[in-house]
Amino acid sequence: MQVETGASILEIIESDRIMTEMADSRTQDWQKRIGKGDCFKRWTPDGLEIYGEVLGDYETKYLRNFRICRCYSMACPEGEIGQVHVSTVNTLIDRETFEAVRNKLGKAWRLALKKLKEEEFL
Repeated sequence: MQVETGASILEIIESDRIMTEMADSRTQDWQKRIGKGDCFKRWTPDGLEIYGEVLGDYETKYLRNFRICRCYSMACPEGEIGQVHVSTVNTLIDRETFEAVRNKLGKAWRLALKKLKEEEFL
């Protein structure tokens, strides 16, 4: 993860605009067609696998390649709603695969909490 700072809000907004344009420029045609109901897999540079489902999109030109998603991973097994730029999606997956992974992550999370409670860590 990279953290950007700026001397003013205008500098931060300009930096965000430039980063969005850069991401838009590397978006492939199949990624632009990702829409509501699609499921996907992406991985971060450190190898974290993220599984997501698209809940919706934005109607503004500036945010045209962002999707509102709920994503799951080992770091966030209960899921988190946020936005994803489609250029970061590595592959689409079918709904069945997505739900199987989501269920396994949830089960692992519940088992971990149970074990922590048994060992009086919680």
